[in-house]
Amino acid sequence: MKPILFIVAPGFEEIELAAPVDILRRLEIPVVTAGLQGRTAEGAHGVPVTADMLMVDVDPEQYDGIVLPGGPASWTLRDTPGVLALVRAFHAAGKLVGAICAAPIALEAAGVLEGRRVTCYPAVKGDLKSAAEVLDTPAATDGNIVTGRGPGAALEFGFALADYLGCAEKTPSLRRDMCVC
Repeated sequence: MKPILFIVAPGFEEIELAAPVDILRRLEIPVVTAGLQGRTAEGAHGVPVTADMLMVDVDPEQYDGIVLPGGPASWTLRDTPGVLALVRAFHAAGKLVGAICAAPIALEAAGVLEGRRVTCYPAVKGDLKSAAEVLDTPAATDGNIVTGRGPGAALEFGFALADYLGCAEKTPSLRRDMCVC
């Protein structure tokens, strides 16, 4: 399996990056983080993260999916043409495209949500006009699109990513090991 790419933009919601990355790595799914505006980004609550690489150096052929953590960074992701181009490239190749919290607004801007059932942070629900249905669930998977509702759903979003990536038989034991009921 090729790595899953997480885009790290200033103002990202820390738990929405840390929890899914942790879950995927526990399941031995490789993960690479790419900084949008530099190798170091400060999260919405002041936690700095050093990315593995810069987003401008990303070759989509080297990855099996892209994930966008949300928070205030969501609007930066939505307004960055390079992010939208990557989302479109992954989607066109039938690869995983994930976003949590408000970050599905970037998927909407990239034009990949039409007719999909998704979830998102309640305050941006009305921004997802092309989605077939916006669900009030912790996580939603529709085809190659995996979305999460918000910070409190970060673990469920991570497990939904893992399930999509073929680890559904391993996630129940990981849930037990992590004391996720």
